[in-house]
Amino acid sequence: MRIRSTIPAAAVLLAAAVVSGAASPPPASGDPALDRAIAAANSEWAEAMKTGDAAVIARPYLDDAVFVGADGSCVRGRAAIEALYVDRFRKNGRASATRIEPRRVLLDGDLAYESGYGEMTMAKDGKPATSGGRYLTVWKRGAGGGWKILRNVVLP
Repeated sequence: MRIRSTIPAAAVLLAAAVVSGAASPPPASGDPALDRAIAAANSEWAEAMKTGDAAVIARPYLDDAVFVGADGSCVRGRAAIEALYVDRFRKNGRASATRIEPRRVLLDGDLAYESGYGEMTMAKDGKPATSGGRYLTVWKRGAGGGWKILRNVVLP
């Protein structure tokens, strides 16, 4: 229930980040472990999209995480998220280029909200085609202080 009540605030934050046109990395969250988790996951995603490594993409997710696509489709669970990417790589191939730009991080107790912009270039009909969009990632702090992805939403 707490997630539902805080997501609208995060969406407002995301809109502010997009309007401001911030292109630099987000300010430090105040939690070095969170900052490291976000940097690692984003860096690993960018590389894994080019190598086709679905396991690396799924690694930062909680076992019961939810991935929401731009079309509203939902996939629940780290194993299902990994399978989603395996299928995408099989159907569409690997990215030739990627970019992920976190714009804002908001720390709220044991939850954190990361908003930004990501894009990838894939071959379509033998020609490079770049697609991208905004995202909102909800991170959850575990008992040991580490951070994992609870929700990842590709925004329309």
